[in-house]
Amino acid sequence: MVNARGSGWRTGGLIAASLSILGAWAGPTRAETLAEAIARAYQSNPTLQSQRYELRALDDAYVRAHAGLRPSAELQITGDYVDNRAGDATQALRLVADPLSGRRLESNQGQARIVIEQPLYSGGQASGAVDLAALRIRAGREALRGAEGDLILQVIAAYADVRRDLESLAVRRANLAALERQLDIVQARQEAGEVTRTDVAQAQAQLEAVRTQIALAQVQFQASRASYAALVGDDPGELEPEPALPLLPAALDAAFDLAEAGNPDLAQAKLAEQQSRRQADLAKSAGRLAVSARTSYGSTGELAPFYAQDQDVAWTASISVTKPLYAGGAYQASYHEALDRNGADRLRVEAARRQVVQNVLSAWNQAAAGRANIKVQQAQVAAAQVAFDGMSEEFRVGQRSTLDVLVAEQNLREAQLALLGSRRDAYVAEAALLRQTGRLEIRALMQGAPLYDPSAHLRAVKSNGAVPWEGLIDALDGAFGAKAKTVRLEQPAKSVEPPVLVEGQPQDQADRPLGRHSRLLPPAAESER
Repeated sequence: MVNARGSGWRTGGLIAASLSILGAWAGPTRAETLAEAIARAYQSNPTLQSQRYELRALDDAYVRAHAGLRPSAELQITGDYVDNRAGDATQALRLVADPLSGRRLESNQGQARIVIEQPLYSGGQASGAVDLAALRIRAGREALRGAEGDLILQVIAAYADVRRDLESLAVRRANLAALERQLDIVQARQEAGEVTRTDVAQAQAQLEAVRTQIALAQVQFQASRASYAALVGDDPGELEPEPALPLLPAALDAAFDLAEAGNPDLAQAKLAEQQSRRQADLAKSAGRLAVSARTSYGSTGELAPFYAQDQDVAWTASISVTKPLYAGGAYQASYHEALDRNGADRLRVEAARRQVVQNVLSAWNQAAAGRANIKVQQAQVAAAQVAFDGMSEEFRVGQRSTLDVLVAEQNLREAQLALLGSRRDAYVAEAALLRQTGRLEIRALMQGAPLYDPSAHLRAVKSNGAVPWEGLIDALDGAFGAKAKTVRLEQPAKSVEPPVLVEGQPQDQADRPLGRHSRLLPPAAESER
């Protein structure tokens, strides 16, 4: 703690003050580590949980895609009742044919049959749908990796924010205590005639400024605690210091290589391009013939009274071959649309790669600058501490003014706060670098934490409804599937001469009056007010 005689800022005092502040806000709690906070968020965060269910939905869509290769069966049951009441002309004809025929005739009939249909060949549509569903699952898993990395990064930032704000609040409270003692000394010296009212006013002004800063620091601390609770699910207790992060790349080029290979956002973009390419294959084969086998077995006869021996039984088997002949250009338009969408996705891959490179470089530089600032600010804190201690001693013997001591005190506190901020920024920047390289995953960062298996649900549902000959149908359908060409990516032509901006007119740079009305409030309506 710092006092007017310059006892200095001690780490033990800061930690004790931090713990006392935390106890006042959160009550008695045990120390919590960063690993525990990440594990709790990994298990319970609703955003990450929702992403997992999105992936499960893609697993079920994969099973649905397999239905295009499997047989379908349905039971068809119909019952008819006819009450026919003939008019005079119809009744006359009936009497000629059958003198016993009445004017009212009632009949009923029932039909029941089982229909089974097996697709044999779809021109690659069925097998292509399965491949497309598999690509979507892979993209979903990369999206889950990205969501996990984003969550861990947010937890790390929130954890570091709480610790920084808690320690900053402790610094400001220590500053407040020192200024209160400084004010007591100045007031005592005023009574002794050694200083003037100006010195007392300076000390009082600085004291009130620090109280304002403490109020703002408390607001910031509570905001950080709320962010932490929203991510982790509980309010933060006593937080242990952040441990050193593992798996950080040693060189910038190594970070670029890791990001190219493991960044989930870039992997998602590549898989999106593969999906649109496969979609183009399906669009090209949409007009091909399709072959299916169909069989049915059923009976038809009177329902009431029902006699089994009077039922007509029939079994049928057929092969159906269909081939679209003309669709008004719909198939060709769909194919060219799919090619253009694939071209857009190919460009998005390059855009994603550039964004990843930018993010890696930004995170690397922020981490490097933060670490460099820490070294400089540690030296700054040490120098400011020596200056403050010296000012305090010289003030005690009357060689320094009150303002000198207050300025030295302020410089020391600002240096301490800047050091806390740099430590937080450097640590979060290193976590952001891990996120860009694809290494900010709980399976890579931690040991002993229960992991979510994204493939478990697919393994559980993959064989639902499978038939033994499904693989043969898939191979046959995919063997003759169409392959789409790759659209040539075009760019605007390069200019022959260097481009220049259109020359502006002098009035374009003229001063403009302040706007006093909006389109929703016309000037006439405003003037009537």
